[in-house]
Amino acid sequence: MADTSRIENEKAFHNESFSTGLRSKIDSYYEIFVGIRAEFRRRVAEAIRGENALELGCGPSTFSPEFAALAAHIKGIDISEEAVRQSEERAKAAGLNNVDFQVMNAEELQIPDASLALIFGSGIIHHLDLEAFYAEAKRVLKPQGRILFMEPLGHNPLINAYRNRTPGMRTPDEHPLLKKDLDNLAQHFINLNIKYYYFWSLFAIPFRRFRVFKPMLSLLDGMDQLMFKLLPFSSTWAWYALIDASGPKATKK
Repeated sequence: MADTSRIENEKAFHNESFSTGLRSKIDSYYEIFVGIRAEFRRRVAEAIRGENALELGCGPSTFSPEFAALAAHIKGIDISEEAVRQSEERAKAAGLNNVDFQVMNAEELQIPDASLALIFGSGIIHHLDLEAFYAEAKRVLKPQGRILFMEPLGHNPLINAYRNRTPGMRTPDEHPLLKKDLDNLAQHFINLNIKYYYFWSLFAIPFRRFRVFKPMLSLLDGMDQLMFKLLPFSSTWAWYALIDASGPKATKK
């Protein structure tokens, strides 16, 4: 059973943030997400073609309309009624008939067993009880089903210091993922690929309104990927990870 107080706190925060525009202020810091979003989009497009999929987390930045032409059907869910309302408006304006949105808790999915090829989202699962979500994901995914998520990490002390100084920008219950959380994925999925992003690239954020931003970001992204490849331990310094896991393992009775 989900923690009711935690769920209600999350719902209240996100209803307010989507209603007041706080989301857009937060999202401005994510303008460096060129590389991770491009790779995320490529992998989602690969996995969703002709399939039924579930997007966790929606609102004005929902990815579902972008992939509707490729998928058989996409359901988008969010704990926030306001996020669902905004998503429905966007889908209606685009004339989409194979996308629908529903208020739903990702830890208690109202979805049939083995009915999905893909579950995807951005900045979502670090708000969840991971074990509850994994159990539900394995239940609703097909045998070769896949999850794809862009998620924040919780090891970098400078990023954590910024989080501590700006508590109003996030919910008290969210938990950026730690190495143990990523390692635990291997207990639930046969195939696991994690790609790390954003250490040096963080220094491009102050320049995002200047012409130098794009070439600077490209250079720093390249430095990041080289560092993460040559020095695997440096992955704990990354801000975000692209999580790609498939082949859900049977839940032990």
